[in-house]
Amino acid sequence: MNSESRWLSRLGWATRTATALVLAGAAACGAQGGSELVAGPTPTASAAVAEQEVATGAPAPSTPERDTTASVSSPSAPSASVPSVSVPTASVPSASVPEVAVTVSVPTVSVPLVSVPSVSVPSVLLPVAAEYDAGYDRDDWGPHNSDLCRGAVGSPDPYTGTPIDTCNVDHVVALHEAHESGGWAWPANSKQRFSQDPDNHVASRACVNQSKGGDDIFEWSDADIASSSACGGGYTVTLAGRCLLAQITVTVKSGWGLAVDQAEADAVSTTLAGCGDVAPEFAAGSQNAPTRTASSSTVAEAGECGIADKTAAQYDAVPGIGETLSARLVDAQPFSSRSQLEAVRGIGPVKADAVWSHFCGR
Repeated sequence: MNSESRWLSRLGWATRTATALVLAGAAACGAQGGSELVAGPTPTASAAVAEQEVATGAPAPSTPERDTTASVSSPSAPSASVPSVSVPTASVPSASVPEVAVTVSVPTVSVPLVSVPSVSVPSVLLPVAAEYDAGYDRDDWGPHNSDLCRGAVGSPDPYTGTPIDTCNVDHVVALHEAHESGGWAWPANSKQRFSQDPDNHVASRACVNQSKGGDDIFEWSDADIASSSACGGGYTVTLAGRCLLAQITVTVKSGWGLAVDQAEADAVSTTLAGCGDVAPEFAAGSQNAPTRTASSSTVAEAGECGIADKTAAQYDAVPGIGETLSARLVDAQPFSSRSQLEAVRGIGPVKADAVWSHFCGR
């Protein structure tokens, strides 16, 4: 092979190599950028064969034509498969709120009631008479010996309904009122039995009892309580208190044979009508002062009277004297005048006159 032929052979190889590189580069660019590579004229396969024939002087082997059109496929992005996430439905339990029945138990406050005798007004006839107000001596009536005040503090006063702070035992028919209504004529033992009669006792607030004093139902008013410095005013007698006072007055006075004056009788009737109770019947009566008639065995001769060596029982037989004064008279005798009798403590002019008349007859 001469030099020309070798040159042509080399030229064909170089041409084929360049063509292959260009095709490879085009393919690579198409894959990366997705655009065609623009270049100058690309030698075809027939040109290469002709060159070979020229160089070798013989026909080149037939090489099948290759499709040099670069098929650049558009890159297909992989389809991202997103897993289907199943979010569980939160099941919230249905809260059942029970119905709560709240029962509030309010304790019942029981206020202790004062012990008051149950009183029913009897069908009685009370005498109506003027009061006899002379000669009363509290010592004649003795103590009451009642224990009603034990445990009574804090309970309602029977007259006003206010709590008892300091307790007194009240004689509903006061001892002074009993004296004025006929008790002046009783012997000492009867007066003391009356003082201790439990049917005539109630536990009362001290200041209320003191404002009542010796008054009867007509004489005692709310003004007396209002003026009481111990109570401080502001208290009134309730309807229940008035009813109690009227009922016990009728029961005690009828039981002991005592009288009522006209004002007292009217107050009792009016009060009991408001209580739904029946008022007693009243009859006109009279109360005589202690008689000045002496006992035949003890009458002194005219102008000559002396009282000496008498026993306590003899003095006690004089209306209105009683055991306490009888003992004092025994210790102070003899007496030759009324003035000497009056000087004895607790006697006074009325009782002195009664004693003198009883023994001397004038």
